Amino acid sequence: MLDWNDLRYFLSVARTGSTLSASKHLAVSQSTVSRRITALEDKIDVKLFIRRPSGYELTPRGQSVIGAAEQVESAMLAFSDGVEAETRRLTGTVRVSTVEAAANSWVIPAMALLRESHPEIHVELLIGEHYIDLARGEADFAIRFGPRPTQETLVARHLFDLLESVYAPQSMVDRLGIPRDYADLARYPLIASTLLQNLGNRWIEESVPNADITQRTNSMSSVMASVQSGLGAAIMPCMMGDAIEGLVRLFPPIEELTVPGWMVTTDTARRQPHIRVVIDLVVKQIQDTLAAEPVHLAASKAA
Repeated sequence: MLDWNDLRYFLSVARTGSTLSASKHLAVSQSTVSRRITALEDKIDVKLFIRRPSGYELTPRGQSVIGAAEQVESAMLAFSDGVEAETRRLTGTVRVSTVEAAANSWVIPAMALLRESHPEIHVELLIGEHYIDLARGEADFAIRFGPRPTQETLVARHLFDLLESVYAPQSMVDRLGIPRDYADLARYPLIASTLLQNLGNRWIEESVPNADITQRTNSMSSVMASVQSGLGAAIMPCMMGDAIEGLVRLFPPIEELTVPGWMVTTDTARRQPHIRVVIDLVVKQIQDTLAAEPVHLAASKAA
């Protein structure tokens, strides 16, 4: 069976009239061109060229097959163009897992940009605190917070550290005043999130003796709504609390509540072009936020 590359060498010599000119066109050595032409002739047992001191001239048999060779060339170029167009077009569904704060701040804005550049890529956004099993294909990538994932099949990239503090409605601060220290926060009714039970609630237990926890909820949006409604103060990511008009941050970002943020995926997923473009857009959205140097985020040195 003929190799397409054999026909490339044949057509280039036929068009230029010499192995030297063909070698320049194909970016190979002249000896390579000569060797490939001889090998092609031996393979089909037909002399395609007459070798003259002035160059290569097609034999009658060579003349008779050049049209067919050009048809093959056209078909291969059309195939290549089609593959490139399909790659540029990019289609498919990408499933992204993350929490509310990251979804609202980074993933959703990135998806708006995605619609402009790759409208045929569709995104399923899985919002929740429970980890989706990426290794089993339940999602393609995730923005996660907490310790670095240790599962061998996962690829994790540290992007930032998320800062948190305690927020209260302005009306409550006007009435109770700014707490003198963490312990003085006991004067405030507190909204506790079961989403933070391994970090935020532990901090409250250790830092706010006699804390008055008046409400617990498993939704960050419910925490925000409760604080905005004047029910109490609560721990929030600074990227959310700082953006809400009418809320007051009671302390600088609390070091013990700092949480590392990761882009997590699998090697198989990140090699798929339609998934890779979504990952890149989300990471860029995060990096653009970091570049603005807001108080609520600390950029990863490894990012």
